[in-house]
Amino acid sequence: MSLRIITDSTADITPAMAQAMNVSIVPLKVLFGTQEYRDGIDLSIEDFYKKLTSSDQLPTTSQPSPNDFLVEFEQAKQAGDEVLVLCLSSELSGTYQSAVLAKNVCEYDAIHIVDTLQATIGTQILLNEALRMRQAGSTAAQIAGRLNELKHRVTILAVVDTLEYLVKGGRLSRAAGFAGSLLGIHPMITLDQGKLVVLGKARGRKATLELFRREMEKKGMPDLNFAPVFGYTGSAEAVSELIEAMKQQGIESPYVCAVGSVIGTHTGPGVSAIAYLRQA
Repeated sequence: MSLRIITDSTADITPAMAQAMNVSIVPLKVLFGTQEYRDGIDLSIEDFYKKLTSSDQLPTTSQPSPNDFLVEFEQAKQAGDEVLVLCLSSELSGTYQSAVLAKNVCEYDAIHIVDTLQATIGTQILLNEALRMRQAGSTAAQIAGRLNELKHRVTILAVVDTLEYLVKGGRLSRAAGFAGSLLGIHPMITLDQGKLVVLGKARGRKATLELFRREMEKKGMPDLNFAPVFGYTGSAEAVSELIEAMKQQGIESPYVCAVGSVIGTHTGPGVSAIAYLRQA
């Protein structure tokens, strides 16, 4: 019996990374009008952001169907393998519910599904721990239990160029989005128990970096036994100053992630972000 790890495409690991990690990906979908693309498969990240910024209409996103997960589950059941599934926050999508429905249809007790309460680089923090534990010989149940403890310590801090995309996509109210409509203002967002929250705003580069520092002190500093993950949308230049600022505070990581089309639909380009595990 082996242990299969499955996550959805909003974890934003590339197909090459997934193959190297021995992780299966169930894709969400992005729709530009009637044209449908599987996240991370049918449309490159570069081409997605070009379409996003040039399109007159904001694309929409859709969750995987239960059958998308069921195909993976049935293969594992037939092989007698354990399954660990890491899903996008149930507060942001029905992806977790689709996985649960698929498990019920499959009727296989060796499937363990974790509602990460995270997205993108936050999910990667948990995925990296799952991979470490699998390598050490832990069972799916043991890993799921550990991740359900750790997920409440994962912190994502992200500064966006504008809240326009989050408002248009229905993830924020227009009232909440007003702060991000002012010229030169860069709002900071986070996930709080899986829900999107606006933390604050800053004007200019220095103030933005100071906002990162201040919010990290409020929420808790990183446990450097777990490597942080940096993320960006559009160009990697968006996160370069944050990486350098964190380095000066002794917070370094080899993990820098291009955020994919599903999350990018709702945040737009120009995002700089860090995800980390808070100190216990």
